[in-house]
Amino acid sequence: MKKIFALLGIFSILLLAGCPGESTEEGTWIDDSVPKGEEPGTTEHFNVEEGTSTQISSGEHESGEELTPVAEYAEAANSNLFIYFITVGEDDVQGDAILIKKGDFDMLVDAGPIEQRNTVVNFLREKGVDDIEVLVSTHDDAEHSGGLAYVGGQFRIGEIWRPAEGSDAYSATLASIPNEGGIKYVEKGDERVYNGIRFIIENPEPVGSSFGDSDNDGIVLRLEDRTFCALLTGDIDGSAQTKILIDAEPCEVVQMPWHGMSEGMSHLDFFFDKLEPDTIIISGSKDDWTNSRQTIYNKAELHGIEIYENYDGAAAKVTYNGNDYAVTIEKD
Repeated sequence: MKKIFALLGIFSILLLAGCPGESTEEGTWIDDSVPKGEEPGTTEHFNVEEGTSTQISSGEHESGEELTPVAEYAEAANSNLFIYFITVGEDDVQGDAILIKKGDFDMLVDAGPIEQRNTVVNFLREKGVDDIEVLVSTHDDAEHSGGLAYVGGQFRIGEIWRPAEGSDAYSATLASIPNEGGIKYVEKGDERVYNGIRFIIENPEPVGSSFGDSDNDGIVLRLEDRTFCALLTGDIDGSAQTKILIDAEPCEVVQMPWHGMSEGMSHLDFFFDKLEPDTIIISGSKDDWTNSRQTIYNKAELHGIEIYENYDGAAAKVTYNGNDYAVTIEKD
């Protein structure tokens, strides 16, 4: 499973994007016989921060309507997987907001800068997101975390993942987001499984071995679904990359660290040799103020790697149907 479909799609059966609830389109790969239930794979490595999150009652709503806990999403392990790298960068502000959607399960990784908060909320609603099972904050950087509180106020949130590193203001922001499952500090080696997707934390290192800076102590998330892999790298630079890459396994789709600019490129050859990606995603804005992305383009061409930039449209979309995957750019 190595080939990428062309931008507009070689196989029209995969042109599934653009409407709410699209994980159920066509119905081709959905297995509705999978019973609803608790997600498997919970580990003891996740430490819940007690008493800092406003809890949402799973009982009676203000209107008298009984709410189903966010964690009780409908299991559909054979449905299509979608990953959207939402365009939230503008000018010299880079930023990330990434939606991972499979069936009724939704994870949001970062929420962009505060100036793009409405862009993120509107995008999620367009894709049929009704609640967010897991909200991931990769690190204390306004271009990634600025919109989190606003997004958290617009959707019911199951649980929040965060790194240990972060300022008091950052911690206060996360603690202010209403959620049902608490704030969970994650570190390398933690794993969870949701709706057939295995989520593996590749970074940060345990607190005693941390780097002491928010970029390199940020969350790097590897997700595996059946035979497909994607790696979300945040803003790590050479220090964290070295530790991650030593034992790294190949991955079909890889987000370039640090928005494909200088701080994220110190080990570019090693990065490509170890991960062997078919496709790389450069997320952020058009403004390459480090004048370094051309190096990625050149080396990716030598390795036969396809490049997609989310700032060419509304989002870079990855679709995986259990057999093949496609990458397209959704236009504004």
